Amino acid sequence: MKTFMKSPISGHSTLEYALLMPIIFICIFICIIVFLILYQKAIVQNIAEEAAQSLSRQWGYNPLPVEEINSGVYKRQTYESRETYWNLKLFFSRRKKNDAKEYIENRIKDVGFLKPYSPDTSADGNKPDTTIDVNIIPGLPAVLNVEIKVAYQMPVKNLMRLIGIGDCLVIEGYARSLIYDPKDMINTTDYVYQSIRATDLYENFMKKIEPLKKQLDKIVKE
Repeated sequence: MKTFMKSPISGHSTLEYALLMPIIFICIFICIIVFLILYQKAIVQNIAEEAAQSLSRQWGYNPLPVEEINSGVYKRQTYESRETYWNLKLFFSRRKKNDAKEYIENRIKDVGFLKPYSPDTSADGNKPDTTIDVNIIPGLPAVLNVEIKVAYQMPVKNLMRLIGIGDCLVIEGYARSLIYDPKDMINTTDYVYQSIRATDLYENFMKKIEPLKKQLDKIVKE
């Protein structure tokens, strides 16, 4: 009676599984982390682009006081409360920028799967924080730039600390849009005209040309 030795194939398979399965799981795990980061980046970028387009369409338009609706001409005092003439006083027009920043801050709260980074200082010594910048570049047309920088907690932060990557992930988004504001430019012209009329130079000039104005009126009437 012959006795056959069983081939140790199962032992080789077990060894291969033991070597390959951890590598496969690590690759899948890395892919999940990468896609989570890319997804969060896409959300932040989309918020920046949507905010730039929305703000550029609405930047030059504000509700008017009742007494100014019929005439269509803004009073000089309107600027103080509504910043209608922001393109004349860029360095003092803070209200619209602050409102835009607040609008974006509300949009980026609790979006995506990553959690906001809460500690004041990260493990690598940096101080991450959420920063939003809304910048206006004057011109014809004006350009509105939106920059967003958000600090998130790195997925599996404890493991990332062990391999020296850190526990903070900073994601940035940038977008720009043109502001077409012919209505604002007309109102700005009215504002400049009213400002000039309030000066002594304008009054003196009108007094000097008063005789000429009367002569022209006579010619027109004839």
